[in-house]
Amino acid sequence: MKQTYFKELTYSKNYLIQKPGNLYKQYVNAFAFSEMVKSHNKAPNKRELQLQAQDNWRKIKMKDKDTIQNIIFELLHTPIQPSPYPFISQKKTVEPLRPPLTRPSLTPINNLPEPSNNIQLKSNATAQNHLLENLQKVKNDLCKYNNLLRAASTPELRSSFTLKIKKLEETVTVEEKKLKRLRDNAAAQQRTRKKKQKAALEENVVEIYDAPGRPSFFVKDPNLLEKMHDCVEFGAADYK
Repeated sequence: MKQTYFKELTYSKNYLIQKPGNLYKQYVNAFAFSEMVKSHNKAPNKRELQLQAQDNWRKIKMKDKDTIQNIIFELLHTPIQPSPYPFISQKKTVEPLRPPLTRPSLTPINNLPEPSNNIQLKSNATAQNHLLENLQKVKNDLCKYNNLLRAASTPELRSSFTLKIKKLEETVTVEEKKLKRLRDNAAAQQRTRKKKQKAALEENVVEIYDAPGRPSFFVKDPNLLEKMHDCVEFGAADYK
């Protein structure tokens, strides 16, 4: 009795270049791997394959590094389709097919946690809002690179992602310290403002104008100190 079984072929991920040391070489190997998988050919002509890889590299080489790394990832995870292998047997059992390798799902960016500090920002806390937006963006990038690191298939990619993650973690630490300092300053200003208001009510303190018909800057703009701090902290004074 003739039966048809399926055997999954294996393909080299370094078929053209044994030690890929940069993005171009990594892309060439990934392209070759993908083409071998699609054609079910474990030993295609290296010269022709490399020329095809070079042509495709010219189309993407101007893209940013992250985009190219994602393309390499997709090529290296081209699904391997098992090829039929016929032979005659009545005793052997058919081994179950292994599912094609699929890319692990990335953590949704929208579900990332907010920074641990639970202090609610006021609508006029411009500096805090600016820092918080930057901090959230860095944490989003950190999440993305952690997912890419878990799926990386070569030492070069893992090393690149690890360095990027380390820099992002350092940035998160710095930004969180800045945010805490701003919140502490805002809380101190609020306490001072309440103290002055209380003194004004209890002691009947009257604001004295600088000149007839012209009140002081603090009377016209109670948030002046905070705006001055924003200008110094973020360089906004250069535009005013």
